[in-house]
Amino acid sequence: MAGKIPDDTLQAIRERLSIVEVISGHVSLKKAGRNFLGLCPFHSEKTPSFTVNEERGLFHCFGCGAGGTVFTFVMRAERIGFPEAVELLARRAGVQLPERGERDPAGAERQAFFDVNELAQRHFRQALRAAVGGAARGYLEKRGVQAAVIDQYGLGFCPPNGAGLVRSLTGQRQQRAAELGLIGRRSEGGWYERFRGRVTFPIRDGSGRIVGFGGRTLGSDHPKYLNSPESTVFHKGQVLYGLFEARKAIDAAQRVVIVEGYLDALALVGAEIGYVVASLGTALSVAQLRLARRFAPEVVAFFDGDRAGQEAAARAFAVCVDAGVWGLGAFLPDGVDPDDYVRQHGTEATRRLLQQAVPLADFFLQRIDPGPGASLPERARAAERAGQVICRLRDAFQFNLLARQAAQRLGVDESLFRDMRAAASVSSGTPKPEAPAPQRLAAPVRPEEATLLEAMALDREVASLVAHRGVLKAFSNRALAEAGEVLIEAWNRAQSANAVIDTLPPALADRITAALLGEGPVAVGDRVQTARDCIERIENRARLAEGRAVVTRLREAEAQGDDQRYREALAQKNELLRRKEVRNE
Repeated sequence: MAGKIPDDTLQAIRERLSIVEVISGHVSLKKAGRNFLGLCPFHSEKTPSFTVNEERGLFHCFGCGAGGTVFTFVMRAERIGFPEAVELLARRAGVQLPERGERDPAGAERQAFFDVNELAQRHFRQALRAAVGGAARGYLEKRGVQAAVIDQYGLGFCPPNGAGLVRSLTGQRQQRAAELGLIGRRSEGGWYERFRGRVTFPIRDGSGRIVGFGGRTLGSDHPKYLNSPESTVFHKGQVLYGLFEARKAIDAAQRVVIVEGYLDALALVGAEIGYVVASLGTALSVAQLRLARRFAPEVVAFFDGDRAGQEAAARAFAVCVDAGVWGLGAFLPDGVDPDDYVRQHGTEATRRLLQQAVPLADFFLQRIDPGPGASLPERARAAERAGQVICRLRDAFQFNLLARQAAQRLGVDESLFRDMRAAASVSSGTPKPEAPAPQRLAAPVRPEEATLLEAMALDREVASLVAHRGVLKAFSNRALAEAGEVLIEAWNRAQSANAVIDTLPPALADRITAALLGEGPVAVGDRVQTARDCIERIENRARLAEGRAVVTRLREAEAQGDDQRYREALAQKNELLRRKEVRNE
């Protein structure tokens, strides 16, 4: 249930860590009886409703309903997956995780690439601090990059004539370093370091592992910037530089600013605008926008104010449409980049510029609007250009809003965009987009199954009753059935229900956490009777489904003249009727 990480390993992490200590790194907690209270980090509130129970190892917010274990908290707070949360907490607890190869052979190979990147990072950091890094330190100081920012983001230096990294690589590590773009083979034989003579910027994934590097020359050598090539662990269009380091600032501001270059990002960080990331010197991608949107509701792209910057903003809107993100755009004065602006005008002026960000949709429509005196053909061309972008919106609500806005701006009928969208769907062979449906699990969660699972987590007698009746096999949601099996095993082994909470959908995990902390009807009611009612509904549903299946087989056998199948189906139907009579006696 907890992935492929052994339950004993997860339990060891829980036992060694204090959930109060972990959460205290994010929330100011005060003792209140047997619990600790604080302001919820997951929603805005003035009166503390966020509760942490050390004894049970659980947290719950009575305001927004968020709850779970120490793993759940780290996943929500750091916006990472369960495996990454386990790795982070295992390091903190001093618990050795099984080698990746024991759980996932492909994971072991990926880890080997991460190890080579970490080796390179140690060499680059050491070189920047050493005498050979004097010129690089001078360059960073000239660019206004503060020592604290250098340390926070792990900047380094690859000496122009250095071969320390090459000498440290042997065997497969050498080959992996070549694939990662850290070293290259000379035409006359031997290896050289590809980032030589450059300041290095490590690029990290969501769990802090280095996936690649950027390098900036100290002079005017070409290319000015050099990035790691695509590799097993690095996909340029799917990562954002500085996101790992900026997560807390982004969470506090509830916005993320995207700039183009590494030094642009670091200039803003140095000016105490920490909620900034960089797109690795390339145009924004759909994956990057979606990644940014996971961390904050407001995404602001920072553009140059010149013609190239405005064209980039127009292209960025189309990417926003494909990503389903309502992005904003902030514009610098012509010929000035973020690095220059923040150093010349300071923090407050830069903040004001960001506050003036406009929706990219408005900017796009303003840019293509031919104006009030435009001819009909000019308006038609503008509408066609708008439609080519707007019609890519899959979300019906977003499409309706934007189609209405575009029609009003360009002076055309809204139906024009609807017709264009319908035609595009037919020509591409894709179904017409529909209104968005509520988000669901792969299988629906039925109320009686969720309530029964909640009662099982609270009461050993209920877990025993469920095991005796064998009702889990009748669950429509297999994930919940598996969670029920884990709960039964936990009761048998005198363990807590925490192991199953980490595996559940967030809404159900929140509900069970609240019940374990004494909130909700199941926590205060007759749990055994509640369980019996749920079991009855689940079994009745299963019998009805089985009965319908038998009737279908009877009809098929009769229609096909298959006497043998007909007799077998009739016997099954009679057995169902007999079982129903026995239960009703």
